[in-house]
Amino acid sequence: MGDMAGGRTIVLLMSGGVDSTVAALLLLREGWRVLGLTLRIPGVWGGPGEAGNGPPVEAGASAARMAGVLGIPHRILDAGETFRARVIAPFLRDYREGRTPNPCADCNRSIKFGLLMDAAAEWAGDARVPVATGHYARILLTPSGARLARARDEGRDQSYFLCDVDRARLDRVRFPLGELTKPKVREIARDAGLTVADRPDSMEVCFLAGTDYRERVGDDGPGPIRDLSGALLGRHKGLSRYTLGQRQGLGIAAPHPLYVLRLDRAENALVVGPRECAFRTVVTARRPNVLAPELLGRDTVLMGKTRSRSPLSPCRVASLDEGTLTAEFESPQFAPAPGQRLALYGGEVLAASGVIV
Repeated sequence: MGDMAGGRTIVLLMSGGVDSTVAALLLLREGWRVLGLTLRIPGVWGGPGEAGNGPPVEAGASAARMAGVLGIPHRILDAGETFRARVIAPFLRDYREGRTPNPCADCNRSIKFGLLMDAAAEWAGDARVPVATGHYARILLTPSGARLARARDEGRDQSYFLCDVDRARLDRVRFPLGELTKPKVREIARDAGLTVADRPDSMEVCFLAGTDYRERVGDDGPGPIRDLSGALLGRHKGLSRYTLGQRQGLGIAAPHPLYVLRLDRAENALVVGPRECAFRTVVTARRPNVLAPELLGRDTVLMGKTRSRSPLSPCRVASLDEGTLTAEFESPQFAPAPGQRLALYGGEVLAASGVIV
């Protein structure tokens, strides 16, 4: 493959699963010299130097094994303290304050496309070294610069979780799987004889494996469940156990379905009501991240979503400044949850995002 100085070098963030392993294989076939970098987060629930009270997130062994099979150099970056500060602490704080956090978006912004990109540049000895991941998304090179776009496979698209990534970093990012479906990725892995070809997808947040985060949130405990008139309907188990729009698990009987409409921290009360009361047409978000400013004309019709699995819906930007982004949807959106992301697309390109308030 040539030495680091003589060939095209790219750093791949490896988890040891089928996606990042196939991403490595495809990059090798394109002629890249691939360096594999894995994040290890030991003892995420513990303090510095502790083993932690929950299971450590150990992707290192599998990633190192796959790197060995493919013949690529591999390193593990130990980042427990940084991960606790930038992902775990905001996650717990959001729940304590009545929001529904999105730790994957926080991790992508601060860790994968922050800390790890910096570590990749240091390892390669090149501040502009490209960095690849196994995400299902695409980078489009346009006259205005690199732009984040949805994956070809809409069912696997992960651009929503990447919406907080700094625009200035996108020109260093590569997504080898962006044009592929998951079945095709598994087929490539099987054809190459890779043992991870049929490894199941992870369906939970990485640092929560086998643990109950609610025991660590430290909310105010049980309290009243009230309807919109203030009538007492029952008792909740702690506000951190609920999110806006939730219907299941309320533990109350009613002649018609009830949904969570508000988490009242001041009264430690869960406010519920009929589904039609959970819809909003105007959605405001803090910490706006503008990824494609050329798409944000005031009268431009965009497509937006307020949850990762929500369908895209027509909307316009009502206002945008340094602190807030407000979108007005043509049709009401069901229960936009504070802490989740408002993501606005112009065609297939992610134009802007923010944290819903």
